[in-house]
This record gives sequence, C-alpha cells and structure tokens, in this order.
Amino acid sequence: MEKKHLSSIVNDVILRCAQVLDTSVDALIKEFESGLDPILHGYSRKLVEYCCSKVLKNLCNSMHERVSDGSFSRFTFDMMLAWEMPNSTDEESYMVGVLFLAFRYNHPLCALKSN
Repeated sequence: MEKKHLSSIVNDVILRCAQVLDTSVDALIKEFESGLDPILHGYSRKLVEYCCSKVLKNLCNSMHERVSDGSFSRFTFDMMLAWEMPNSTDEESYMVGVLFLAFRYNHPLCALKSN
C-alpha cells in the first residue's frame, strides 16, 4: 500500500523490503511504529533506515551472490536515494528545482513541441 506522504522512491524501496522479508508493507510499518518514540522527528527517513536495515541483514547471508548479480548495488543505490528524499514534499521541491534549472538554461527537457 502506497503512503502519500512518502516519496515515490521510498514507497518503492519499502515495497521491495516487504517482498524480500516476505511480509506486507502495512505489517512492516506497523512493526516499525510499535517501537516508535511518539516525539520522533524524521519519521520518513527513520522508516527507510528501519526497513533497509532489516533487508541488509537478510542480504548479507548471500552477499557474494547478491553482489555478482547486481541486486545489492541496485538496492543500496535506491536505499540512498530514498534516504536523501524521504518525503513527497522533498520530491516535489527537487523536481521544481530541476525544471527551473532546465528552463533557465534552455535545456531540451523544457522544449515545447509545436503542432
């Protein structure tokens, strides 16, 4: 189940974590929240850390295989992106910044097609 306050990369990473751990996203989040400090700041980032740490323990059992097939590097890269941009507001402000720079420097990203 996708959580709207989380960025799309966090939703994807948490879904992949749940799949690796053979559980549901809701069960993983419930487990995280059961040990949660009620005055916790940075909920989204802490959730990413919690889910990824559980998966990394699992991946370490077959590290050589995971490194060889590339799944370890893909997961850790996505994990890093999720940690950097945990909230949907972070993601939106990042995209606004990218579009602003593309527009400012006349990047093809902002080229309009004329019909």
